[in-house]
Amino acid sequence: MITHTKPTSDCIPGFWEIPDNDIQITSNENISIINPLPNVMRIDNFLSEQTCDELVKLFQESNIAEPVSVNGLKDQNYGIGSVRATGWSEQLANRIQSILLPHLEQHKHCNPFTATDFWQYVDESFCDDWKPIGVSPMLRFMRYNEDSEHFAHYDAGFFYPDSVYRTLKSMVIYLTTNDSGATRFIDDDQSDVHVWNRKHDDWNRRVYDSEVIYSSYPQKGSVLLFDHRLCHDVQQYDGKSGDRIIIRGDIIYETII
Repeated sequence: MITHTKPTSDCIPGFWEIPDNDIQITSNENISIINPLPNVMRIDNFLSEQTCDELVKLFQESNIAEPVSVNGLKDQNYGIGSVRATGWSEQLANRIQSILLPHLEQHKHCNPFTATDFWQYVDESFCDDWKPIGVSPMLRFMRYNEDSEHFAHYDAGFFYPDSVYRTLKSMVIYLTTNDSGATRFIDDDQSDVHVWNRKHDDWNRRVYDSEVIYSSYPQKGSVLLFDHRLCHDVQQYDGKSGDRIIIRGDIIYETII
């Protein structure tokens, strides 16, 4: 059984323990799934409109959201990023995973070019094969206003203490529909480099249009799933369609030995 590691409030901006609540996580019947890039999946109509509205309300009522910069860090004056509240709820995570996991591949085989954190040692050997088993209870609610953005960056896996479990994929749940502020995947010119030799530093500039290989625009109720170490950004948001609100989470995998 996974022993989750709860962060302390002083190390995560806007941390709060989400109280047990009666939010019913329900999906639409007419979901559609696309795989626009290797190891990237988008599921449209994943959550019902009512569920999205209730999750937005939960975020708004937390009253602990804090601003971060364009590189996702607190207390650094690098321009307008987002406002976020990092919530912790095993109950909410379990509800999301109950409808999400059936849509994921049940066996993830990795190789040296797989852009995620599979390769660090487990019991002194590489583990190439993994299976998805859950959603992390740490859920980051993020709000983007006019001119907000997040420069190109790479997510990182969380390693559980027993080394059997780790997160390998990022999850973005769109709670609003917006005509800008896309999650964009970037050609960082490292696809032919072994993942353990790649540079994963945050970018300090906006990407050029020619570097964008796929854009996922926010659509209420959709979810985007991708390997952690794929380079991506959040396009500067024009604010014309109200707040852009998402949940950012992680998918937990277990080794197959």
